[in-house]
Amino acid sequence: MGKISKIIFLIILSLTIPFAISATLVGNTNNAVLGFSITGTVPFETGTFKTGVSFSLDLYVNTAGQGVNAVAAYINYNPSLFSVENIDYTGSLFPLQWEESTSSGKIVIGRSVSGANTVNSTNAKIATITLKGLADTSPSSDNFTFDFSPGDTTKSAVFLGGSQGGTYILSGVYNAKISLDGTPPPNVSNFTATAGDSQISLSWTNPASSDFAGVMILRKTGSYPANVSDGTVVYNGNGTSHVDAGLTNGTTYYYKAFSRDAVNNYSSGVQTSATPRDSTPPGQITTLTATALTAREIRLNWTAVGDDGNVGTASSYDIRYSTAVITSANFSSANQVSNPPTPKINGSSETFTISGLSGDTTYYFAIKAIDESGNSSPLSNVVSAKTYKTADLNYNGVVNMQDASILMSNWGRTDKPAADLNQDGYVNMQDASIMMAQWG
Repeated sequence: MGKISKIIFLIILSLTIPFAISATLVGNTNNAVLGFSITGTVPFETGTFKTGVSFSLDLYVNTAGQGVNAVAAYINYNPSLFSVENIDYTGSLFPLQWEESTSSGKIVIGRSVSGANTVNSTNAKIATITLKGLADTSPSSDNFTFDFSPGDTTKSAVFLGGSQGGTYILSGVYNAKISLDGTPPPNVSNFTATAGDSQISLSWTNPASSDFAGVMILRKTGSYPANVSDGTVVYNGNGTSHVDAGLTNGTTYYYKAFSRDAVNNYSSGVQTSATPRDSTPPGQITTLTATALTAREIRLNWTAVGDDGNVGTASSYDIRYSTAVITSANFSSANQVSNPPTPKINGSSETFTISGLSGDTTYYFAIKAIDESGNSSPLSNVVSAKTYKTADLNYNGVVNMQDASILMSNWGRTDKPAADLNQDGYVNMQDASIMMAQWG
C-alpha cells in the first residue's frame, strides 16, 4: 500500500472508532489471557477518547481452549484522569459476583459461574466498564493496567473449573494506554461561498494540524448555525470543496464550517453566506410589431416568452422607443415606457399602446423580457411605425375637407380632443392654421 493510501486509510478508520492498535502482551498466551475490547477490536491497547465524554471498554478473558469457572481482574487507573462511571454485567458469561470495588484508583472485579459449569471462549465477556476522561493526557506508557504476576492469586487471576477446579491458569494480560483529548483542531481558512443557479459552491483550506481529521459544514436560512447541532449538515469529510445543490434561487443560505479531530472535538467554526440566483435569461422576443393608431399613439403586439428561455413566465418587460434606430448598444438610452404590462405565460399574446407621441414622426421600438433574478433577454426584433399627421383627424392618410369638417365640429372645445392639434386646450384658429399647413 502506498504512503498516501495508508494515510487515507488511517483517517477513515479514525472517523469510525477511537484509534487503536494491537496490544503489547505482558506475559504470554500459553494459557488464559485477560484484556479489554472495544467495537470489535480485540485486544484493545491504545486509543484516544474525548475528554469529558463517557466511553466503555469490555473486560474479557481468552480461556485458551480450557474450561474456567472463575476470574478476578485487578485494574489500576489514575483517578485524576479517569472516573469510573459504571460497571455493567449485562451479557457477562460469569453470572455470579463475589467481589467488586472501584476505590483508590483500582477496579476490582471477581466473577464466577455456578456449580460444575465452565466457560470456554476466546472472547468471554466479564463486564463492561464505563469511564469518563477528566483531563487531557497523552501517556507514553500504559495507564490502565492489570495487577498481574504469574501465579499470584492475590492479583488478577483465572481459575479452571471441573476436575481441576481452582487451578490458576492466567499467563498474560493486555494493558491499555488511553489518551484523552478535549482540544479541537484549528478552524479551516479561506471559507468561501459562490452562488450559482439553484446551488452554491463552497471551498476552504484545511488546517495543517496533525489533530485535524475532517470538517463538518452546516447550513441554515435566516441566521448562521450556532453549533454542530444547529442546522442541516451539507458536508462531513476531509476534502476542500463541496457543491450544495437543490437550493431555492433568491434565498440567502448561511454556512458554518467546523474542524474536528478523531474524537469529534469541534472548532469554533468559520462562516460564509451566498444567495443562489437563476442564471438562465428569458427567451428573445422575435414577434414584435408596431401599428400607428393616431397621430400620438402606436400599438405594439408580440408573443410572450418564458422565464427560462421559452419556459414559464417572465417577471417584467422593459419597453423602449426612440426616433433613432434602437440597437443593443443604445437600448438603455432610449425612452422607457411607464407601467408596461405584466408578462403572461410563454406563448400568450401581448399588446401595449404607447401614447403621447408626436405626429407625423417615425418611432422605433424594442423590448427585453426580465426574470425574477434580473436576467434580461436578448434585444427583441426592432420595429418602427410612423404616427399620423396631427391634422389627419380621420386617419385616412390625407388631410382634406373631411378633416376640416371634423375640426369645425369640435370648434371651441377645451378638453383637448384630437381636433386640438396643438393641444393647448382650445380648438380655434391656431388649429385651423396647422391644418392648412398640412393640407393635402
